[in-house]
Amino acid sequence: MMGELGGLTFRSIVLSVFLAVLFSFINGYLGINFGMGFGFGAVAIAIAYALFHKLGGGSSRRELSIVLIASSSSMAIYHSFGFIIYLIEKDGVSFPNWLAPSTFSIINRFVDFNSLIPPIIFFSIGTVISCVGGLIFSYAFRDILISDKRMVWPHTAIVANLVDGFLRGGVHARIIGWSALIGFVVTFLQYLPSFWGYDFTTINLTPLLPYGMIMALSFNLSFFAIGYIINVDVSLSLMLSGILTYLVISPVLASLGFFKPSIDPMASYNSLLFAFSISPSLGILLLGGGLLSIFVFVKGFKSRGTVKSDDGRAGYVQLYKIFISFLLRNKRSLIIFIATFSLALIMAWVLNPLSPLPPYIFMVFVGYMFLLGGFIECITMARLSGETGMGMGMMGILLYDLPIFSLGYRNYPAYLVSWFFKPGIGIIEGTVSYYKYADKFDVSWSDIVKAKIIGWIPTFISSIIFVLVLWIYLGFGTPLMPAISFIQMKAYYSMLVSGNISAVIDPITFLGGGILGALLELFTPISMFGIAMGMLLPPHYIIPMGTGGLIRWYTDRRFGKDFFRNVGSMVATGIMATSIITQVLMSILTKIF
Repeated sequence: MMGELGGLTFRSIVLSVFLAVLFSFINGYLGINFGMGFGFGAVAIAIAYALFHKLGGGSSRRELSIVLIASSSSMAIYHSFGFIIYLIEKDGVSFPNWLAPSTFSIINRFVDFNSLIPPIIFFSIGTVISCVGGLIFSYAFRDILISDKRMVWPHTAIVANLVDGFLRGGVHARIIGWSALIGFVVTFLQYLPSFWGYDFTTINLTPLLPYGMIMALSFNLSFFAIGYIINVDVSLSLMLSGILTYLVISPVLASLGFFKPSIDPMASYNSLLFAFSISPSLGILLLGGGLLSIFVFVKGFKSRGTVKSDDGRAGYVQLYKIFISFLLRNKRSLIIFIATFSLALIMAWVLNPLSPLPPYIFMVFVGYMFLLGGFIECITMARLSGETGMGMGMMGILLYDLPIFSLGYRNYPAYLVSWFFKPGIGIIEGTVSYYKYADKFDVSWSDIVKAKIIGWIPTFISSIIFVLVLWIYLGFGTPLMPAISFIQMKAYYSMLVSGNISAVIDPITFLGGGILGALLELFTPISMFGIAMGMLLPPHYIIPMGTGGLIRWYTDRRFGKDFFRNVGSMVATGIMATSIITQVLMSILTKIF
């Protein structure tokens, strides 16, 4: 009966909204603090299957797919909004009132609803511009992209097979359910003594170690689960890098007077971070990551042999002609595109993020971003994700940040808000990838777009609320919220704002880190990302995440890698999800009571 009703049912919408907000919150927390995120496709399918197929009397492939697509859709602004608050609170940076709440409310840590209204209006309009522009690009290029045999979107292909697997049996749902219960119970019991002033969640080993060494341990299950879920090379490289940083490099630098250690591990961590760790780690992530992504992309062509110039793949000029032809043939799309572009230009003129430069300069720049830069970025990132499943953050730096920097602009707003004035780059991957496997998901293009919107709206709204809650009750730059991403972003944008790279990082260790990271990634099993994160993360998380990696290493060899795909990933995902949520909620409750 549910198959006859189709996939877009009331229950599928309700569950999709709940899961989208939940997964967005978890990835927002992980993204802010650890610079990572996870796909929860398997979890979404398992929950939908358990509720609909087992308890609800049946479901259809289309209904499960709608929940999957909607719950994986996020238009959250955790990083944008949270980073602005972080800069105001930590560095006293001033922002225009259309971009940030009042400085007084941030410094005194309270929510001023009146001063929140202008930023929320800006973020709302900017998000609409990004979504609509991205959807038009997706609609225009969907057929030519899915007809390209190289565009397989490996991660989406795996999830498409999962739908088949769950329809054949519900064992995965039971595994996730029991794991989630374990994560909740253990974390709840860990934090319960905190109400009486006892801490059973962390232990500080720094006072017991020789001068300059830093170490602390967190016993939260979520960090063990994260270490298990991520690639073994990453988690073990992270632990190795962290041990070397905090137990070897740190005492050497302390003895040489580069920083002053403390028995408080977070105080020592912050001192070491800006005295040393930020430079090589940022070099690895910016330089090494960009070089490696380009290398893998080029290598992908070489591995297929000689690619002829007439292999049938459309070039950028041909694709742009296709886009213009599409707009001329589809009057409705043309009107929507012109209206969206006009809205971006009007907002650019009224707000002028490039101030004190004249507003017409930013209008010209918005025209470039919307009509050329956004086109190049969307196509490049779509092909990169479609062929390799990877992304590359260097594109935004090259296409937008460097041109703004070349204008002599030395302030934060224009760099932080540029993506609100152009088509969203991730929307092609988030829509066309599912359209590629529409037969397996049993969905139409209209179903995909509706499902994305179902996920986008609540995740945008909830992200604003959650950022404020996390900031007020946990704070940014604390053991519970180390905010590693904000630290990286601050270092990067400070270079642009100051116009002097040496004012923020050491150029030699920055360059050396980038080169070393790329070489290690290319020629050894060591993970470049793991090395960087081992230097950036507080010591509390090094051993737990590394231990999770060791458990993964053991299970892969003892039971085979299929064990992780069929059982291990489900167990770890269930534990991680409830453990993170319980940790945050219990931490907030202990502060209130």
